Formats: sequence, C-alpha cells, structure tokens
Amino acid sequence: MQKMTLSGLIASTLLITSAPLLAGEFTVGGGAVSFKSPYKEFKDNSSTSLLAEYEGENFSVGSKGINYRLLGSDEGSFSLYATLDFVGMGFDDGDSAFFAGMAERDSSFDLGLSADYNFGDSVISARVLHDISVAHEGFTADLNYSYQLPLGETAMFVPMVGVNYLSKNFTDYYFGVRASEATASRAAYKADATANTYVGYSVNMPLNDSWSINHSASYIWLGDEITDSSLVDRDTSWFASLGVAYRF
Repeated sequence: MQKMTLSGLIASTLLITSAPLLAGEFTVGGGAVSFKSPYKEFKDNSSTSLLAEYEGENFSVGSKGINYRLLGSDEGSFSLYATLDFVGMGFDDGDSAFFAGMAERDSSFDLGLSADYNFGDSVISARVLHDISVAHEGFTADLNYSYQLPLGETAMFVPMVGVNYLSKNFTDYYFGVRASEATASRAAYKADATANTYVGYSVNMPLNDSWSINHSASYIWLGDEITDSSLVDRDTSWFASLGVAYRF
C-alpha cells in the first residue's frame, strides 16, 4: 500500500526526476526514502525504495505516473499529457495505534491531464487528476514552478515551489473521522476542500554516461482542513530521498 505522495499530500515527490515503444530509455535503481507523516503516531517513516522507469518519445512510466503526450514535442515549449497515477496516503489500523478501530483508507488510481510549459531554464507544470478507482471519488490539482541551475559541469540543482489543491471528497476521505470511528481521544470530523503549499528541490549528479546519484527533498505546509483533523498533530510535513540510478 502506498503510504504517501504529493499528488495528494506530497504530490509526487521523486526518487529521480513491441518495437516503437521500446525505442526509449530505461532507468533502474534504488535508494532510501524518509518522510514525516502528519498523522498521529504514524509508523514507517523511513524505508528502502526501488526504481524502474521508461521514457520514450511520447510515452513514459515512472515516478510521475504513466504519461502519454497528446500535444507538443521535446523541442517545443508546451506539452500536454494524459496521466494515470496513484494518489493519496492510504492507511489501516496497523499503521498507528491511534488508528485502532478505523476503517482502512486506500490509495486511489487517478486519471487526468498534466501540462508543462518551458521558458528558458524555467518550467511551469500543472495537473488535474480524478479518482477512477472509487476510493475517495474526488480530485486533486497541482501547480508548480521549477528552475534548473547547473552545479559544475554536469550536475543539476532544481528548486521548486508549488500549491496542491485537494477536493472535499479527497480531504474528508483521508483526514475525516466518521461518527462510527469517533472515540474519546479521536473526535468525529468532516473535512472540506483545502490546499497545501510546498517548496522542494532535486539534485542529479551524473557519475558517467549511465550512472547517476539523485537526491530530492520537499517541505509542505498543510491546509487548515487537514490540520484541524483529530488524526493530525502537525502543521507541516516533509519528504527526502537519496538514490543511485542506471540508465540504458
């Protein structure tokens, strides 16, 4: 079960940013990820992670979901994609003693559109996704700005700032407490739509033509509809990763 992303709470956060289909590039790798969940007494804040990505001319599968380019090209400034991705931070009562007696919340499978607009070394990215798996039955939207800064001759540092909108159905599903789940220490709560803001960065350091070291981190300020939940005891959350990748 996927514990945390920043398509929903972290929306995407990254470990590394049939003949025609297999003409692209594959990347495999592994590393470690660590995050601080806003949920009370949440377990598993660190773990190992495996990476497998494919990137073709118009089709890609990886840390940003499954994407098929509908408009644009690698040489153009604008691209529009159909995007399929896992969203949300599913949990069950084994993830925290505080969750005992709560119904399981599942990560969702979401479909929508994403777009990138490039100007110089800057990129504005946006995406809107809707649940098609009948988990929360809501939608999320994300808008961010990033800038590419070279570090030396080969490494790249990419800072980012963005905002993530979560619909009422999404927020209430993951942070609401149903009347049947309420206890003396866990008040019933019905959440409304909210927005998180975040900053982050990624670093890519090639070692040679195939191998690279990748690091990323993000810090999120949570919306009031999340922080007011009796399931939450933090106003912020963070995520970091470090990995090694091989491209072929």
